[in-house]
Order: sequence, then structure tokens, then C-alpha cells
Amino acid sequence: MEAIFDIILDTAIDCLRLVPFLFLTVLLMEWIEHRAGDRFVSLIKRAGRVGPVLGAGLGLVPQCGFSAACSELFNGGLVTAGTLVAVFLSTSDEALPVLLANPAGVRSVAKLIAAKVIIAVIAGFAVDLIWSVKRQQQAYLHHAVPHLCESDEEVPHILLAALKRTGEILGFLALFTFIISLLVSFIGEEALAKLLLPGPLQPVIAAVIGFIPNCAASVLLTRLYLDGMISFGAAVAGLCSAAGIGLLVLLRGHRRLRDYLYIISGVFVSAVVSGILLQLF
Repeated sequence: MEAIFDIILDTAIDCLRLVPFLFLTVLLMEWIEHRAGDRFVSLIKRAGRVGPVLGAGLGLVPQCGFSAACSELFNGGLVTAGTLVAVFLSTSDEALPVLLANPAGVRSVAKLIAAKVIIAVIAGFAVDLIWSVKRQQQAYLHHAVPHLCESDEEVPHILLAALKRTGEILGFLALFTFIISLLVSFIGEEALAKLLLPGPLQPVIAAVIGFIPNCAASVLLTRLYLDGMISFGAAVAGLCSAAGIGLLVLLRGHRRLRDYLYIISGVFVSAVVSGILLQLF
């Protein structure tokens, strides 16, 4: 019982230390989302064949609205599959705020961003090359009106939105930090590392976890990486497939099942292959 109390206390202290940095990071990102979200959508609509480049860059803004909006644009036939894949791969959901708020993770931010942008651009153009833009247009059956994700409620003030989002991230951080600490305490770090399948299979497992349509997935993967439980390659694989609720918005459309399989398989294969290559080199 005393061990559990110590873990709870350590978890609370660790999370409270992150509050100022996490809140300031989230506040900046909320400001970008509220002030520039519509312009991002307009830019991506006008990008045309260079959409994957623009999508990879704009997708770095860690918020669910943009990946969800791009999903709607794809469902409406307004952007290419490669552009959407690039957005999904470059989006990290809540990983960047967690990394930036943690001194141990700041050093990894530049590496993560560079890896995800390169992967997103290459994969985006590859998808549009394999599934040509002309064939995509022929496959398009129904038009949809693009809009930002419905889960983003109108908040009277950016400050309140940042407070709410900070609280949600902290909640997930506290939960996963407690669970990981508990497992390490009772199972042992070596046994836990074995459960996470170190080696070439780790990016596959991480990519599957990333598909969970919730910011909890990106928070969990980031926490595991910061604790040394998964490799950088596995973290990249998981965070490449972690597009938040963008995947749910995509599947809510009226395209053919085959169209959605192209997108999902493109994201998954790109994430896994990239993660394995990063582990090897």
C-alpha cells in the first residue's frame, strides 16, 4: 500500500512540474488553431498536386481540427489522397506539447518533426503516384461540405480552450505515468521491456496503437518513449499513425471502402517501414 501511495505522489509531482510549460505550449497552439485554422484549410484546397508538401508542413500543428478538416476535404473530392496521407503522417496530435513540456523530450522534438515531415512528403507523393489523381477523381462519387471537426466546441475564449486542453492532456499523462510506474514497480523494467516486443516488431505494435482515434494514444506513445520503453523508430511509427479523430471523420464519409483502405494502408505501411528503418540506422 505504501508503494502505491509513493507512486501516486511521484506521479502527481511529475505532472505538476509540467503544468506551466504544458499550458504555455497549448495556449500558443490554441491561438494558432483559432486564428489561422481557416487559412490552413484554404491553402490546402488550393495546393493541387503539391498538396503533400503543404499538408506535411501544416499537419505539424498539433490539433485535431486540421486533420479532421482535411478528411472532410478528401471526402468532398477537394484534396488528393496523397495530401491527406501527408497530413495524417505529419500530425502528432498531443505528442509535441508533451515533449516540449518535458526537459527530457525537448531534444527529440527537432528529430521527430524532421522525420515526420520527410516521411509525410515521400509517402504523400508515393500515394498520388500509385493511385493517380485522375483515377482518384474518377473514383469520387459524392460531394461533402468541408468543416472543422465537430468535437471542437466553440469556446468563448482561447484561454479557456487552452485550460481545458491542458487538463485533458494532464489527465492522460497522470493515468499513463501511474500505470507505467506501477508496472515497473511490480513487474520490473526488464520484464516490461520484453512485453513491448523490442526489435523490428515494436514499430508495428506502436503503429497499431497510434490508430486509436484519441489523443490518449499519442500521449501514451510519447510517455513510453520518454521512459525509454520504446525506441525512437517505434515512437515515430506510432506518432505517424496517430492522426487523432481525423480517421473517424474520414470514415464517416460516403466514399468507397476501397478508397479508405488506400488511405489507411498508406499511412500504416509508411509508419511501419519508416519506424523499422529508423531503428536499423
